[in-house]
Amino acid sequence: MQSRLNLTVTAGFAMFAMFFGSGNLVFPLAIGAETTHQAMPAIIGLALTGVCIPFLGLLSMILFKGDRQGAFSYIGKWPALFLTFAMLSLMGPFGVAARCIIVAYGGISQLFPFISLEVFGVVWAIISGLVILRQGGWITLIGRYLTPVLLLSLLVIIIAGLWYAPLTEESNLTGAEAFSVGLDQGYQTMDLLAAFFFSVTVVNYLNKALVGQNTTKILKMSLASSFVGAGLLTLIYIGFVMLGAAYSNELLPIAAEQRLTFIAQQTLGSTAMIIVATAIALACLTTFIVLIVLFAEFLTNEVSCKKIPYKWSVVITLCISYTVSLLGFTALAAWIGQALQIAYPALIAFSLALILYRLTKINIIAVAFWGALGIAVLVDFLN
Repeated sequence: MQSRLNLTVTAGFAMFAMFFGSGNLVFPLAIGAETTHQAMPAIIGLALTGVCIPFLGLLSMILFKGDRQGAFSYIGKWPALFLTFAMLSLMGPFGVAARCIIVAYGGISQLFPFISLEVFGVVWAIISGLVILRQGGWITLIGRYLTPVLLLSLLVIIIAGLWYAPLTEESNLTGAEAFSVGLDQGYQTMDLLAAFFFSVTVVNYLNKALVGQNTTKILKMSLASSFVGAGLLTLIYIGFVMLGAAYSNELLPIAAEQRLTFIAQQTLGSTAMIIVATAIALACLTTFIVLIVLFAEFLTNEVSCKKIPYKWSVVITLCISYTVSLLGFTALAAWIGQALQIAYPALIAFSLALILYRLTKINIIAVAFWGALGIAVLVDFLN
């Protein structure tokens, strides 16, 4: 049996890799480029919506011992089913999974400019499908092998980029305005939605690895793993925002999904493009695989009641993701942003109510969720 420290670190690394996907490669750079010398308030805003709020979702699911269905049932059976479908759709083929293809292409296209998005998307979907349909331990693979390579690649880019960085330009934004930019862009990472599902994967992994251990120890290790993942996310966010601030002028005309590649070219040269390609591909691949698996399992088990075989659900999910990816990054970002304005307030209230219930047995879960959702819909309608 693995030591508890190794299990905690492996689970924490896996959690970081699952969370750190396409949006995390793009939005911190955009925040830095927009706020320049006011980057520190922006980092605080990003940490709040990109790390602290998702941690609420993690904590709520950990306190429910990874029982997502049990937690969601407090808002009603059919609303819970619809909420799960909506969240997985937004994270999966109709949102983040499609965005992963676009961002991965943004990096790879710098190495192979003759490849179109259409061709790349097909190859990406085939390779991902073959990997997904293999049987094996996803957490161990991602946490022990893929994440260290991903982290090393990202750190090389950040260190080299900051070492050669020009002087940061002055910003017209106030500290409060920069904080607001970080706060708003942090929602686009969509990590709160992911927390409800990724945490379940990690809790189940620790349950299997610690058979016979009491629940309290498993919960403590789950929390420790969450802190490891959150700490790594924060570290990389800080580095990326500072990179965006340093290279703000150069980044303005560059497409969002190609900015990290541009910075690496400026600092490491074209010969180091393999490092960038590795970082981008791994970041997108680890998240993409988990999102496809989650949606395909939901489609097979809960939507079709196992009438659709799992492998066909994977194929269907991959095909939808590929089709949606052809819309492009800007169109997807606009659609996702609109959906999040309504979903996030309700999910934050939901997470807080779940935690309150587990700690005090006071049940205001349904009231908190529906009340926050109603207010968010009303505000969006009035605007």
